[in-house]
Amino acid sequence: MASTLWRRGPTDITMGGMRHAIIALTLFATGCSRPAKSPADARTTNHDRAVEELTDATQVLDEMNQMSASRRHRARCVAVIPSLLRTGFIVGGRHGDGVVSCRTASGWSPPAFISISGGSAGLQVGVESSDVVMLVMAERAKAQLFRSDFALGADASASAGPIGEAAQASTDTEMTAEILCYARSRGLFAGAELSGAVIKQDVDALVAIYGDHHEVHAILGGEVAAPQEVSAFLTKLASEFP
Repeated sequence: MASTLWRRGPTDITMGGMRHAIIALTLFATGCSRPAKSPADARTTNHDRAVEELTDATQVLDEMNQMSASRRHRARCVAVIPSLLRTGFIVGGRHGDGVVSCRTASGWSPPAFISISGGSAGLQVGVESSDVVMLVMAERAKAQLFRSDFALGADASASAGPIGEAAQASTDTEMTAEILCYARSRGLFAGAELSGAVIKQDVDALVAIYGDHHEVHAILGGEVAAPQEVSAFLTKLASEFP
């Protein structure tokens, strides 16, 4: 079970999610690289990190309750980024690691591991962490997940997702957006604007969990057997997105 800064609740921030995001943002800003590790040590570290991401993502799915049933039924893929960290002083940045799974003929695929990052300029100070859920609604956007990286808003249109059953399916957002983005801050999910952020495959986590069978197109296509580490996440995903 991932450690937490405090009990997960209305203002929760996972310690693991913040730690990974802060390290990534620091390295991005300074141009530094992580200290070299032996292959065995690196794989163990990446495996533990991937399991922690799965645990946190499962908890996010368990606690979300404000997305309409109709959108859940129609989502082709679901991405969960626990603790997307946004921080900045003059020049800001954001980073988070998470998982994505897609519907197949036999149910939800084993999850692939991804990271999301992007910088922003402006006068800003402070740190904010949010749990992010993205619903992939279109086949073209689903195809982007098979690439090594793609940009939200450029390679696939992304919009803040409408909340609640009262939001009509015929709204402009619903009709045109290929990806609907939601973020939970202070305990509530709301539409989130993530255009400009870049989503990449997390190859280190993929190799740590899937070994030699870590090709994303095969994983998300349901061609790879689901390892034990992902079972709890898939069970919760199937219950929340029937």
